[in-house]
Amino acid sequence: MSEKRLLNFIFIEGLLLTILGLCVLILPKLTSLTFGVMLSSAFITYGLYKVIISIINKNYISNIIWSIFLGAFILTLGILLLMVPKVSLLWLIALTGVFFLLESISSVAFMSKMRSIFNYVEYKGFAGMILFLVGLIIVVGVPVLSFWIVSILCGIAILIKGMSKITLAIANKK
Repeated sequence: MSEKRLLNFIFIEGLLLTILGLCVLILPKLTSLTFGVMLSSAFITYGLYKVIISIINKNYISNIIWSIFLGAFILTLGILLLMVPKVSLLWLIALTGVFFLLESISSVAFMSKMRSIFNYVEYKGFAGMILFLVGLIIVVGVPVLSFWIVSILCGIAILIKGMSKITLAIANKK
């Protein structure tokens, strides 16, 4: 697979994450059931995309097993949340925090692998740090955070991750 094709996949993923992040940010005070369905559909969409792209881009990913595991985790989380929409809000918040912690590790690993290939990879590192901080805030602050604050944090983290991918793809187009 060529670098141009990889950049196209990164751009599409960034666009998808930016749209999903904006959707989560626009509607933070919806009921828990509606937010659970919206968040689960976002996780299912992104989990499927991550598994498929991990398999397609296996030559560019240093640890394919980790990437596929992360995609499967996101997909499973989305399916579980969709199947049981009345799941405890604390579980939903805690699993969302774990997702952001795992995704931050994936972002930093991608940045370290692609540093020699692409320009402006530092944006991925910045996005990884934001994801880590949001995940840590959510996991540590579960009992005291209200649900709409968590949805705003999720929306910001997803939006920043999407924007960093779009920036990476556009900056490296030749």
